[in-house]
Amino acid sequence: MKQKHKIFFSFLIVIFFVSATTVVRAQDQPNIVLIMCDYMGYADTEPFGSTEINTPAISKLAEQGVKYTNFYSAAPVCSPARAAILTGLYPFNNGVETNVGESDIGLTSKFPSIAIKLKEQEYRTAFIGKWHLGYSKESSPKANGFDYYFGFNDWSIDYYSHKTFNGSSLYKNDRPIEVEGYITNVFTDDAIEFISEQPNKPFFLSLFYNAPLPPLQVPENPEDIRDNTTWDNNTREDYIKVIENIDYNIGRIMDMLENKGLSDNTIIVFTYDHGGQDYVDHGELSHGFATLWEGGIRVPLIIRHPLGKKTKSIDTRLAINMDVTATLLNAAHIPIDDLDGVDLMSNEIDIERALYWKFDSQFAIRQGKWKLIYDATSKLLFNLDEDPSERYDVGYKFPSVKDSLINKLELGKEEMKN
Repeated sequence: MKQKHKIFFSFLIVIFFVSATTVVRAQDQPNIVLIMCDYMGYADTEPFGSTEINTPAISKLAEQGVKYTNFYSAAPVCSPARAAILTGLYPFNNGVETNVGESDIGLTSKFPSIAIKLKEQEYRTAFIGKWHLGYSKESSPKANGFDYYFGFNDWSIDYYSHKTFNGSSLYKNDRPIEVEGYITNVFTDDAIEFISEQPNKPFFLSLFYNAPLPPLQVPENPEDIRDNTTWDNNTREDYIKVIENIDYNIGRIMDMLENKGLSDNTIIVFTYDHGGQDYVDHGELSHGFATLWEGGIRVPLIIRHPLGKKTKSIDTRLAINMDVTATLLNAAHIPIDDLDGVDLMSNEIDIERALYWKFDSQFAIRQGKWKLIYDATSKLLFNLDEDPSERYDVGYKFPSVKDSLINKLELGKEEMKN
């Protein structure tokens, strides 16, 4: 009898220890919601200057977190920008340097994604929305660490018929699926369902909206089905309504987290993959999509980090996609030494750090207030503190600065070839 009591008591100790460990892990590892929009203008939300588009949810997010005003995408087009934020590596280091087509190999586990690393720490991982990082099995979300996938593989999709520009459809995990509804609402519904199903484990949700990419179909008009001939029949007014619907859905996510008591242990990140064109408002920034000028690569970033204890603040330090990866992994106590990014919650970021870009035949480098662009045959130097629109090449005034950045960029170009 005594022996049975000892065995039972030992069993209770083990159960208590395991339960306590689980509680500590759950409290110590925050949930993460990473929200990305597509092809937007820098000044098309209220926190970043819009007086035309109402974005109360994004404004609330900024009030509760940190707004980064010198944040950059790693690329001016979709696939490399997405690969950079998911791997924490420059495009020239993760193998995805341009948009991925059906015949191309995209992102693979050769360069482990943030989802793979979080999953190893018992996070439940989900990707919902636009993937655009490969069509093969080895380049799928499931092969890159996501337990659950609901979305599409192409560059854009009809908001109502859910057919892509090339005619493919939505997928749930590895199988095609048909659902009804406005696509931004549908993705948000699925995200809310995923969050509500998570019991005790921390979760990582990548919610990558295709909006506001063309075709810019507005909510509550399901008869507006597009094909290749009407894909771009849009207006600025349509664009505004699509963005306001994004904001509405971000508000739904925030309300759901609050109602479930999850806000105090959930990091929310809001950003774009890159700058857009056509109907967008970049504010002071010039050019846009597919260029290394500011309108193509400088994008908004807001991080609401409950454990970071920073609210309603502005961070002007230089930052880039891979820093988001590093910040989120560090919050989950996962080493970031092998990444190209730094933890944005740190107060020790090198103010002299240089950021690099390569896209097609374009190259750029930014260090401090200075930015150098190789555009066609020109090497142009800009002081972005005084000239964010990049109108005035000041290389002739500051030849030593220009020569220094040229040397650094040339050394960087050698690394980009590897």
